[in-house]
Amino acid sequence: MSLPARQRSGVNKRLVALLFGVASALLIAGGALAVPALGSGASTPGCATSNLRLDFVPPVGAATGNRYWDMTLRNVGPATCHLQGFPGVGLLDSHANPINVNVVRQTGFTQRNVVLHPWQRAWFTFHYALGAFCPGHSLSAFGIRVFPPNSTSRLVYYSGKFSLCRHPSVYPVRPSRSPL
Repeated sequence: MSLPARQRSGVNKRLVALLFGVASALLIAGGALAVPALGSGASTPGCATSNLRLDFVPPVGAATGNRYWDMTLRNVGPATCHLQGFPGVGLLDSHANPINVNVVRQTGFTQRNVVLHPWQRAWFTFHYALGAFCPGHSLSAFGIRVFPPNSTSRLVYYSGKFSLCRHPSVYPVRPSRSPL
C-alpha cells in the first residue's frame, strides 16, 4: 500500500532533515577532535619529547627577504598531554653540531596552553632573514634542533644548506596554523 503524494513529500522532507542533522553533528564532532584544545592542562601531563614528532609544514607564502617556517609538534604517544610556551631552537651545521647563535623569543604573544590528544599537533614558527640581506653578518646552517617547551630532549629537522642573518627568532606554540 503506498502513501498519498502529500504524505510521501512530508516523509521525504523529514528524512532529509534527519540526515542533514546527523551529517552536521558528525562534522562538528570530527572538527572538535581535529583541533587541539586550549585549557588549563592541569589534568594532563606535559608532552614527553619521546612522544612528539617534529614536522616542517611547507610555506603558504614568504615575505621578501624573510622566511617563516611553520613547524608542528605532533603527539604520537598514546595519551593526552600539553605544551605551553616557547620551544628552544638552535641552528645546526653540516655535521649536526650546534652553531653558537642565539635564537631569540618573539615576546608579546600569548603563551597558550595547548592540550594535545593523540595525533593532534601544536604549531610554532621559526623566523629568519635571508643572509643576502645582511652582508658580512650572515652564516650558513643545515638544520635546526628543537627542544619542546619545558624539555631537555631535542628533535631535529634538516633542511639542507640555508643562509641567514645572525638574529633568528621563534614564536610560542599555538593550537593551529593561524597567526598568533
